Amino acid sequence: MMFIETAEQYLRHRETAVTPVVKGRRGIEIKIPCVNTVIVARELVLANTYNPNGMPDQKREDLEESIKLAGFAYPVAACWDDDLGKFVIVDGFHRWLIAGYDFLGMTHVPVVPLDLTPDERMMATWMFNKARGFHQVDLDAELIRMLIQQGVGEDKISEKLGIDLDTVHRYKQVTGIADLFKNVEYSMPWVMMEVEDGSQ
Repeated sequence: MMFIETAEQYLRHRETAVTPVVKGRRGIEIKIPCVNTVIVARELVLANTYNPNGMPDQKREDLEESIKLAGFAYPVAACWDDDLGKFVIVDGFHRWLIAGYDFLGMTHVPVVPLDLTPDERMMATWMFNKARGFHQVDLDAELIRMLIQQGVGEDKISEKLGIDLDTVHRYKQVTGIADLFKNVEYSMPWVMMEVEDGSQ
């Protein structure tokens, strides 16, 4: 198993890593990146800025206890960001969080490196969360807004995220209303006053 301490070390490792592929139905090829899991210094791994899920305290405690009992059975899925010189989490934020100083105090975490474009990373995060059945509508809408800003078409968003176009449009409206009003300077409120009628 490879331990990664620095960005340079990972970049050298990446040059030789090969992701195996297994054929499925109708010739579809399924990548198996989990075989390339590496043990990475935790400070080389960052949270993403678009993750639309949360975790109640009780669930977090359950996750911590499960890692103590069975070990770190599910690696963090992340993409290497050349600009940042770090891994950016696609799935496994809470596992990464619990590995940290405030909880388990682990210096390293297991990471499955994924080869995805920035918009594919966001869609993959959505799909991982959807498979677990937990989402927050406002953050879902923000994710769709970010995809659209990156030039991803509505049809592709609908297809990749498994939602219909009407849902994409509703999410766009949610973020559109917020954008429409976010920089507005409001005037003072109206005050109702009683005025004497001098016509008599």
